[in-house]
Amino acid sequence: MTVGVPSSGTGAAPPIADRPVALITGASSGIGHAAARRFAARGWRVFASMRRPEKGEALRGEARERGWELQTPQLDVTDDLSVARAVGALLEDTGGRIDLLLNNAGYYAYGPLEETTPDELRAQMETNLVGVHRVTRAVLPAMRARRAGRVMVMGSLSGLLVLPAVGPYHASKWAIEAWTEALRYEVSPLGISVVLIEPGPFKTALHDNEVRARAHTAESPYAGMVAAYERQARQIRRAELSALVDTIERAATTRRPRLRWPVGPNVISAGYLRRIVPDRIYELIMRFAFRTRAP
Repeated sequence: MTVGVPSSGTGAAPPIADRPVALITGASSGIGHAAARRFAARGWRVFASMRRPEKGEALRGEARERGWELQTPQLDVTDDLSVARAVGALLEDTGGRIDLLLNNAGYYAYGPLEETTPDELRAQMETNLVGVHRVTRAVLPAMRARRAGRVMVMGSLSGLLVLPAVGPYHASKWAIEAWTEALRYEVSPLGISVVLIEPGPFKTALHDNEVRARAHTAESPYAGMVAAYERQARQIRRAELSALVDTIERAATTRRPRLRWPVGPNVISAGYLRRIVPDRIYELIMRFAFRTRAP
């Protein structure tokens, strides 16, 4: 089934009850914010959720000016009660309808794994993996009742390859790859489609808000490796968000979406090359690039 805004036949916007409904997590900035604007401009009813709704004032103001059907409910993907309240209110408002869930909320944690505490790793997984699981479980009953809906998950190039010093984030995105594929197999017979977006580097606030392992210091035995990673990360070419939002829209509205949607600089070449390059060769490349020593 193609998801889209039906025509009223008069050129006017369709009645609100006929408009598809999208719930987007992490919509206060970056990808979530841009996707919320795109879907609202296309005539969707958008619930652009965020942990701190006060950050959505500019988005709400634009929606009022443009006549968009857009709300910014409070939703913390790490909190059961917050998710239940937000999804419950949405379903009450829409009469049980939700056409699209875009699982976008997440953050970037990095640092040597020896210096990453279990609590730091747990927090990364709680947001980037368990949070996706929590929100998706909350919307699936409504989608199953209508035998329609699409769950979209924001993966990453980081789920296709691995760099040293980024173990926490890679772990969360590799896990998301498996989680999304398993969910697709489980719910497709119930009329629900599942897709995974795999973006390369784009211009977002993800790295502005990244979190480094607190135990890491300049005296760390991993200091050179982390410095090399941070230096290279600053030099990465990052694409404009419009190409990514175009891909998100296509994946949300196409009739028979494929599972994986790679998009952005290096994502196809890097993901493909990692699959065909022998582990030993890849390891040597990492040692050279990050000046690590063989044991």
